[in-house]
Parts: sequence; structure tokens; C-alpha cells
Amino acid sequence: MATIGWLSMIIAFVSALASIVTFLIGHYGSNDSMTKAGYYLTFAALGGATLGVTVLTVGFYTHDYSLLYVATNRSTDVSALAWLYQGAAVWAGREGSLLFWAWLITLFGGYKAWRSLRTREELTNIALVVLNAVVLIFFAALILSEPNNPFKETPPAMLANGALVGQAASWGMNPLLQHWAMMLHPPTLFIGYAGLTVPFAYALSALIVGDASDTWVELNDRITIFAWLFLGLGTGLGSVWAYVVLGWGGFWAWDPVENASILPWFVGIGLIHSFTMYRRRGAFKRWAIMLSALTFSMVILGTFITRSGVVQSVHAFAADPVSLWLFLIMIIGAPLIVVIGLAMRWQLFAGADEFESLTSREAAYYFNNVLMTVASLLIAYMTLSSAFPQWMPLGGQAMGPTAYELVARPVGILYLLILAVCPLLSWAKTDGTSFLKKTMWPAIAALPIFALLMVEWVIVLRPVYRDMVAAGGEPARAFLAFGPQFVYDAIAVIAFAASAFLITTTSALFIRGVRARMTARDESVLTALGNVLFKARKQSGGYLSHLAIGLVVIGLVGSGAYVRDVAKTFPNEVGEEIVVADYTLTFAGVQEITHINNDIDEVAYFDVSRDGRFVGTINPSITHFATQGQTRLNARVLFEPLRDIFVVFQGVVDGQVSAQVKINPLIWFMWGGFGLLMVGNALAMWPTRKRVDQAVG
Repeated sequence: MATIGWLSMIIAFVSALASIVTFLIGHYGSNDSMTKAGYYLTFAALGGATLGVTVLTVGFYTHDYSLLYVATNRSTDVSALAWLYQGAAVWAGREGSLLFWAWLITLFGGYKAWRSLRTREELTNIALVVLNAVVLIFFAALILSEPNNPFKETPPAMLANGALVGQAASWGMNPLLQHWAMMLHPPTLFIGYAGLTVPFAYALSALIVGDASDTWVELNDRITIFAWLFLGLGTGLGSVWAYVVLGWGGFWAWDPVENASILPWFVGIGLIHSFTMYRRRGAFKRWAIMLSALTFSMVILGTFITRSGVVQSVHAFAADPVSLWLFLIMIIGAPLIVVIGLAMRWQLFAGADEFESLTSREAAYYFNNVLMTVASLLIAYMTLSSAFPQWMPLGGQAMGPTAYELVARPVGILYLLILAVCPLLSWAKTDGTSFLKKTMWPAIAALPIFALLMVEWVIVLRPVYRDMVAAGGEPARAFLAFGPQFVYDAIAVIAFAASAFLITTTSALFIRGVRARMTARDESVLTALGNVLFKARKQSGGYLSHLAIGLVVIGLVGSGAYVRDVAKTFPNEVGEEIVVADYTLTFAGVQEITHINNDIDEVAYFDVSRDGRFVGTINPSITHFATQGQTRLNARVLFEPLRDIFVVFQGVVDGQVSAQVKINPLIWFMWGGFGLLMVGNALAMWPTRKRVDQAVG
């Protein structure tokens, strides 16, 4: 198995290299036979990578511990999901995740080659050169770096009759990864990463070929949205996993590896909007080229942080010099080569970027790009700051969550305002009277939403600030880091106002579209709404995404800025209470459950009441993993309208029970908004006919 796996990587590497050579000979020598060979060699690279992933997958399901990667990442779970964890183990570790990622890139390359095999258009030919060059570097990292090689053999001393013995008997998948969200989080994230290689490949191809038409955008636009969708989905699933498994009560800690996953998503926002301007207005051509390269660079930054060892993170692997240099070359090289190419083609890629007024729709798109790019570069700099020399700003300093929040909150509010106003602006120049007419009813409609949010803020949220600051400790320092309380208050109030306005302005666009169809085509409300959604899918999907962002921010304000956090230690006696705000958790005892693999669940039970009314029973637990000798905190959440009661059981020591309770307000606005965001992205990605019925706006 190890030999077959090793040969599979060699096949992929050699095929990618040969395809690059044949494509270039075909392009510059006008040799169609060589170009055609490049396509088939692209398929061969996909075949080699597929064989490698298959070998690992079969190894896990057949318990072939002769492969060291299988032995060290095997799942020991015995639940109903055990068979899925065996498959998820393929991407659970350093070596397998890199091979899986490389395979996905070959899959995208194979798909583009299959779609273009007959026509063999010039843009795709060169784009496949770039894709295969990326594949080549990935497989070089797998082959040349011993820590990255997924097909190392297990030392014979660790095996007896195919079973692991001695120290190896305790090997296995990290227990924290044995969760349904972690089965889905890495592959969705890697699909996003791999897919965002495609726009970079086509952008570089457009520069090399000298084709400034929107053809290269059309050839990868759907894939870009698809990749951005999966990148967002992967990030969201990672947040779910962090919320219920890691036991600290939140979903985003601004860890370097977490940041690395969100950075290309941020830049991707600018990229997708630039593609829209490129297609519709012949504008933002240089923006589209540069953001394609920057998005790819941010994608590679993620694996650089994870594998290079230059930044410390609980999610990172051990340092690897080969990975450091290969991925660093890609991070710097991708935007650098595009800058050089763009400089050489500067006039060719001149677009209609000038705008007459700062209140035009073009200006809003421009500010969107600037804001997303600057924010992403700033967060990337802060993420890497601990690796920089001390003479540089923030050099040698590791940034904490509060530092990132000081950047993210005002930037987020500004972005909300851009999203809310942009669709109401006119192209070239916005007439003041027309703009006021468009905004009047959405602004009026936003008032009751804002009023309800303010009632929640005054009665429920704002007292949290007072109580947590009075309690002192780390939570108090996080609140006070934003300065005086009026600054903290202002951020929340403005965010709520901007969210309410974004929700109503976006809703108004749908209402306008429905009314227009009802009048023009005599359609019913439901028929008109269906046509608005599904006949102008890209536009309506974008509007749904904007609406979702408004909901997400409401959830972020509540669950990110106004969390009650109470930790308590009490005697192991039934009837002991934990009081948090108007909730009372009454301790009902601890139960131990032993599984057939000798894992032990230690479950604590609490009866939850609010103002004397029974709400429910919650049962957080600790799992003690016998094989790995590790423990995992299993948080539990009790859902209440407008809030979660989040409880972590931390164990019983010397007759004392330790538990932590958090009240996370408005968090379901965030989860619901995230779900709507995925729906909107999926709708925008759904292919349409060439002639689109512009039913919205």
C-alpha cells in the first residue's frame, strides 16, 4: 500500500509537470496535438491524486496499520458515526489533509479540462498550465518533505499480526476531531481553497494571452461563487465545532489558523463584486485581476500558517522548512507575477473605473473593494505580527481577540452601511431627490425593527456590560478595552441601526420586483416572488446574502459583545445552585457511562428554571478517551427564545464540582443569518440561461 501510494504521488507530480511542458509547446508552437496531450496529462494528474486518496481511504476502512498515517489517525469511536470518522480521518492529520487538498485542485483542473477538451480555448489552455503548476508545488511538498508524506510505513516493532502494540496502541485520531462538524468542516474548507485557485489561474491566463474581454470571468465565475460558498460553509461549520466541542463558550477566538480561513473569504467578497462590475459595466478589470491573485495568496497563507511553524496556534502542525519555503514562494509569487503582468498589460486592462460622484453605485463597489482588501491585509499582518522582527510595527507581539475586535467592529459597521446603500444608488451619479425617495420607506420600515432591538439592548444586553465589569477579571478587561462605556454602547446601537436598515432596504428590492411583475404580467404574489428569486438568480442570491449579513451582525452584537459568563465550583451535592441573571441551574448529580471501547462519559445533570418556571434539563459531560489518554469537554446548549444557555462541566475534584455557564443572547440570529447566506450564495451560483429575466430591482 505504501509503495502504491508513493507511486500515485509521483504519477501526479510527473503528469502535472509534463502537462505544463506540452501546453506551453502547444501554445507557443501552435501545435494542437501537444495541447491535446496537455489535457490528457491533466487527467493523468487527477488519476494519480485520486489513486493516492483512494489508498489512504482504503487503508482506514481496512485498518491497514502498515501505513503510519493510518495508524496515528485511526478513529477509536464506537458510536453510530464511527464509520464516517474512519473516512474523515483521511483529512484529519497533516499529511492526509495536504494530499486531500492537492487532489481537490486536480479535480477542479480535471473538470475544466473536461469542459474544454473539444474547444481547447486558449484561455483555458494557459489556465490549466497555472493550475498544474500549483499541483506540481503541492506534490513537491508531499514528496520532498518527510513530515508531509502520507505513505510512510509504520516501524515493524509497532506491529504484531497487523495490530498496533506497545506505545502505538495509544495512537489514534485527536478526540476533539471526532465530531460531526469536524467531518464536514475540513473538506468544505478545502473545496473552497482549491476552487479559489481557478480564478487566479484564469486571471494569469488573461494576462499571458492578452485577452481583456470578460471571457475569462465567464469561464470561472460560477466556480468562484461555488468555492466562496464552500469556504464560508467550512468556516461556519468550524464555528459550530468550536462552540460545542472546545468548551470555552464561543465560536470565534481570532486564532491565527481561524483567521487564515476567513481572510480569503473577505477578499473573495471584493473579487465577486469585481466580477459583477467586469461583466456588467466593463469596469474594475484591474481589480478583478489583482483580487484573484490576492485571494489565492490568502488561501496559501492558511496552509503556510498551519505548516510553517512561524506562528503559534493550537491548530497548527509542527514546523516544516520545505512547506515554509514552497508555500512562501506561492504567497509572494502569485501577487508579484500578476503585478508584473498587469504592469505590462496596463492599458489593455483599463476599464470604466472612473465615477462622477462619491454617491454613485460605482463608488460603492470601489469602497467595498478597498474596505475588504485593507481589512484583510491588516488582519493578515496582525496574525503574522508575532513572527516579524521587533523593529516593525507590532513586531514580536501576538495579538489577542480584543485587538482584532477593535478593528472588526467599526469595519463591520461601515461595510453594513455600504451594503445597505449600494443597491439604492444610481450608476454614474445619484440624484438626491431620487435617492431620498428610494430610502424613505425602507428607513421608516427599519424604525420598528430598530426599536425592538433597542428594547432588547436596554433591558437585556446593556446590563451585561455593567455586571461583567463589576465582576472584574479577564471578561471585564475585554469590555473595558474599547474605552469608555459610551463607545461600547455606540458601537452596538449603530450596528443595530445599520442592520435594521440593511434588512429593510434589501427587502424593499424584493418587494419592488414582486410588485413590478404583478403589474406587468398579472402574476400572483407567490408566482411573482418565485420568478424574482429563480429567474434572476445571481442578483436575487446576492440580495439574500446582503439580508443575511444584517441578521448575522445582530447575532454577533449579542453573542459577541454581551455574554454573561459565570464559573462556579460547588460541593458534589444534589440541590446546589448556579444563578446566572434570571436563570437558576440546580445540580441533579453526576453519572458515569462506560462504552465498549472503555471510553468513559462523565455526565452532569442540571435542571434549569427561569424566574421559577422550569425550562429544561441540560447534561454537559466529559469524555475520557481510554486509548489516547485524553479528555474532551462536551458542552451542552439549552435553546431559549433570543438566547442560548451554554453549560460546560469541568469535572469533580476532591468532592467539588466545577462548571461554567454562559448566556449567549441573540446567537440564533447569527446561525440563521449564516444559513440564509449559504442559501443566497447557492442561488447565485445556480447556472442560468444566457438570456436572463432581470426580475429584481
